[in-house]
Amino acid sequence: MIFGMAARAESKRRVENRDISDRFRKYIGRQVSYFTHGIHRYPAKFIPQVPRFCLDKYSRPGDSVIDPFMGSGTTLLEAMLMGRDCYGIDIHPLARLITKVKLTPIDQRELKSAAESLIKSIDSDGDDNRSCIPEIPNFDHWFREEVANELATIKKHIWQLPKGDIRDFLTICFSSVIRRVSNSDDFSLIPEVTTFQKKLVEQEKVDFDAKTRFENTVRQRMIDVQDLNKALAKSRKKYKHEPDVSIIGRDARDIDLEDESIDLGITSPPYASAVHYVSVHKLEMYWLDIMAIDPELDKRIVGTIKAYANEYNNWSPGGILPEIDSLVRKVAESDQKSGYILHRYFVDMRKSFDEMHRVLCSDGAYCVVAGENMLKKTKIPTFKLLRLLAMDVGFKSEAVFDYDIINRHLDVPRWNNSAIQQDHIIVLRK
Repeated sequence: MIFGMAARAESKRRVENRDISDRFRKYIGRQVSYFTHGIHRYPAKFIPQVPRFCLDKYSRPGDSVIDPFMGSGTTLLEAMLMGRDCYGIDIHPLARLITKVKLTPIDQRELKSAAESLIKSIDSDGDDNRSCIPEIPNFDHWFREEVANELATIKKHIWQLPKGDIRDFLTICFSSVIRRVSNSDDFSLIPEVTTFQKKLVEQEKVDFDAKTRFENTVRQRMIDVQDLNKALAKSRKKYKHEPDVSIIGRDARDIDLEDESIDLGITSPPYASAVHYVSVHKLEMYWLDIMAIDPELDKRIVGTIKAYANEYNNWSPGGILPEIDSLVRKVAESDQKSGYILHRYFVDMRKSFDEMHRVLCSDGAYCVVAGENMLKKTKIPTFKLLRLLAMDVGFKSEAVFDYDIINRHLDVPRWNNSAIQQDHIIVLRK
């Protein structure tokens, strides 16, 4: 009944809906990885111009902004550069570390001194550092022996540094080269040794020199940090505001903020059974010694495919919204587990919307970027269903902006042959 009332009320309002692809189509390459945006690869992230569009349209300098599914921190970096206080949440430990490094200005002289000293120590190290090689299942499948030894040497010297911003920066530089010197196809979403990759190796077109790759990465990222430092100085001068920047938690379903304390929310939430975030970064997580910290991490991610038989065997669809429940039943008829996964996803997203509605100020906006995906050959209009779910929680639907996805490395398949061609910015208002 509540849903029916929300739908009727929404139908009486004129919802702004237009295609803004022209705004973003021109942005490619370095134009989407400026400053520290390109410090580490991360799946399914939007280009920085998307949150910038939302920030410009729905906030002003000094406002507070939150991204409850921050990923690698794209929204937070743009908010900080635009003089907004910004807060982020993500359950993934690597995402939190990437974001922390991406947002942290570092004194250039101190960074250069530490980096040069580290590189020199690595180059002169002739020791046997195999004790620094992590235990990875099927290790020889993923790494050549000489590559593993070089990575172990790099890791040893980084781990000897005192904990702090510089060590975190160098750790992310290290993490960013691991996949590129592994046997995995660098263009594959999850680590896999493909036939294409094997052919490249046979043709000697793959560079397995971990030390050189690491050194080059450090030098490039130092330039990025220097550019960030300059940009932040200009931002402070322009907006007369020193932004408060913080990663405040791990769960978008339980936000550690006071009621009505945030002016704007911007996020690109996960999809049901979409990106296996732990699998995507498993090689990096093993090398960084964070894979074993939370063995249940994959199970607690919103949209995860992890589910136990005792959870879904005795489960039956229903209790969310008619449109969602009917779709869940359709999927469950084909596969009970997948139906349960879809149901659980929308239950979790409802909790997230509840929390966002609580922390947003009266009349605050929430921009949710989403598209469609496939699950068991069933098309899931995720962005439409999330919009309805948000309205049921109490949000008003103000606008929907559509745009074409032009960078295939940012558009990660939402699993099960579900590559997305277009995303939508759903603008909700409290």
